[in-house]
Amino acid sequence: MPGRVIAIDGPAASGKSSVSRGVAAALGFLFVSSGHFYRAMAWGALRDAITGTEEAAVKRWIVAKKLTLTESPDGITLSLDGVDATPHLSDPAVAAMVSKLAAFPTVRDTVNAHLRGLAKSHDLVMEGRDIGSVVFPQTRWKFYLDASPEERARRRAKEGAVDSVAKRDRLDMTRATAPLTIPKGATVIDTTHLDLKGVIAAVLCHLQELTS
Repeated sequence: MPGRVIAIDGPAASGKSSVSRGVAAALGFLFVSSGHFYRAMAWGALRDAITGTEEAAVKRWIVAKKLTLTESPDGITLSLDGVDATPHLSDPAVAAMVSKLAAFPTVRDTVNAHLRGLAKSHDLVMEGRDIGSVVFPQTRWKFYLDASPEERARRRAKEGAVDSVAKRDRLDMTRATAPLTIPKGATVIDTTHLDLKGVIAAVLCHLQELTS
């Protein structure tokens, strides 16, 4: 029986991951970060010396890759060709590569197939940049989290991240394939002046039919 999907989209450092993890824990759903899939692919591409600039080369490379999903208490653990990608997902080089690699349709098609496969047997809280608009456009539960550019930059700096929020926004919003946008019918929540508990509570308030 297909599972229920709560889609939580938004730009970098809007709070998607932490909020999605908290909502999933409250509902007993499986937490999934689509960004982890793209980062795993980006790490693999860097490891295999794929530059991410030629679509034909990327397509040949990705067809030969084996991405394995394992459920864990924290959500999904990803292995590429039998090697756990988790320790590498926050590498600065991966952060610099991920938006470029994710712009290729063949990469997005591969990741989306894995994401949709999870929904065949799980209730999901899935966060990303095109979950409600492209991956699961028919889901009843869509959210778009946002915050001011200044606040998002502050959050990224606090995390020790080195990638530019403004640059990530520009790449994500202007790419030809599945650009970052507010999904039709999504509830928009500005997290600039809310703490984590406040945002989770706001999402759960809109999901009363799932929590009652």
